[in-house]
Amino acid sequence: MQSNFVTITQTVYPTQASHFMNLISKSQLSHFYLFIGPSQPEKLAFSQYLAWQIVTPTERNLIRITENDHPDVKIIKPSLPKSGTGTNRTWKVDQIRALKPEFVTVAQESTRKVFVFDAVETLHAESGNALLKFIEEPTGPQLIVMLAENLNEVMTTIQSRAQIVHLLPETIVDSVSDLVDDEWRQATQLILFKWFELMMQRRIEAFVYVQTHLVNQLKNDQQQQLFFNWLHQLSRDTVVFGEIPDDMLIFPMLVGLYKTLRQHYTKQQVVRASDAVFIDDRIRQNNVSLQTRLEKIVLDVTIALGE
Repeated sequence: MQSNFVTITQTVYPTQASHFMNLISKSQLSHFYLFIGPSQPEKLAFSQYLAWQIVTPTERNLIRITENDHPDVKIIKPSLPKSGTGTNRTWKVDQIRALKPEFVTVAQESTRKVFVFDAVETLHAESGNALLKFIEEPTGPQLIVMLAENLNEVMTTIQSRAQIVHLLPETIVDSVSDLVDDEWRQATQLILFKWFELMMQRRIEAFVYVQTHLVNQLKNDQQQQLFFNWLHQLSRDTVVFGEIPDDMLIFPMLVGLYKTLRQHYTKQQVVRASDAVFIDDRIRQNNVSLQTRLEKIVLDVTIALGE
């Protein structure tokens, strides 16, 4: 299972991906790049892929970067207007200054921190100078990546300091392709893994995640059935982890998560949490809404792990 940013990068920029992998392997990566080219989403995907390679390309890091939840990878976009009306994003100096704590701390889990700044065409004067001050005085090893479509619209002070790379698509990705089902599967599993992690950590965000991510992702009976099948498989993995070889797990890429859970909970707690998940099989027969079912699972798992 691969995240969308991996698929996009390997499809759209295979040559550049290979080039940067070579730079990383030889420790020849620069600290400041300006990526120029069409399509912000595709350049952003390439930047996420690069960050993933730097912080160690594990499945868990893939999920965290997709969710912008990795402590050593910060993906920042310009702000929307304060009025709440309009969609034109612009970089604000306060937004840049608020990043100071991130710039003055070293990486927690990786060899360097990665900062990705999207759409830097709207970075001007005061906000641009504030950002350059942080870039020129790094606390520790860092990689700064800035994205823009038109080089002429980027501040000259940024152009003069960055290594400019023109990212030209080698393949045009059709947003409506024969891979839609596969992309849904990949995206949904990422969402599931994140929700499961939040739930097993007994974090209140797991309730919010149901409404903000899960309900809209599961639009028909077939999708819902697949989702619950994967959830059951996850629950099974947490129970049998450590008792069977890792390669016999349904989701062996989540071994790091399973190990962490077993360090925090007893076997009995994990079994009770798994039972709380499987109880949903009886609840769904009563015409209960999807959101209610998912929220009940969160509540029941939280109680089971707290006993």
